[in-house]
Amino acid sequence: MKIAITKLVEKSEGVAELFRRHGHEAIIVPTMRAGKPSDTAPFEHLADLLKKGEIDILIFTSALGVMKLFDKVKPGDVRIISVGPKTAEKVKEYGLSGEVIAKFSSDNFADYLGDIKGKTIGIPRAQVPNRELTQSLTSKGAVVVEAPAYSLEPAGNILTDALHDVEAVIFTSAKSFEYSGFSTHDACKTIAIGEKTARVMKKHGIEPDIVGNGTLESCLLKL
Repeated sequence: MKIAITKLVEKSEGVAELFRRHGHEAIIVPTMRAGKPSDTAPFEHLADLLKKGEIDILIFTSALGVMKLFDKVKPGDVRIISVGPKTAEKVKEYGLSGEVIAKFSSDNFADYLGDIKGKTIGIPRAQVPNRELTQSLTSKGAVVVEAPAYSLEPAGNILTDALHDVEAVIFTSAKSFEYSGFSTHDACKTIAIGEKTARVMKKHGIEPDIVGNGTLESCLLKL
């Protein structure tokens, strides 16, 4: 199948190869682009804490977050948690090792981390707050330092132009769906990368044909 995917260009490394392994062709149609956060102070603060050895756990939800932080500062003794294999691979590229959590959910994260009372957790992320994750961690006694490493801005691409030539479209985040201008298209399957994206799609009247567990591979396995 030819499948459109609303992946950021900066986060598209290895996507074409992954799709080929599953017998599909990926058509990258980014509906967003990465920019600078509107306020860089929180990110500078997180980098400074990491440099001083005052961060116990780092949580990365994207490879781009890894790049933005580790291009700035190399951590010492810190527990690194990556969401998904691509994020973990990016951590390895910097000569570091960590743990991989395959499925993203706020509760899943808090349970996975175990006893985090008194721990300081750094989360370099897109400029899109995840209050559920923050609350789940602080409720277990952790101190959370969330910092936007990059912003997400509309890319200006018209997704509907690409849909005439594809059999499915994967929305890789709620924001990428909202920026896509997608309304309805009966000729192709609609796929949400995870539950959060699916909820936003449903709010706009789009019922996904497939919902993954937060990774592209899970979506491809369900096709």
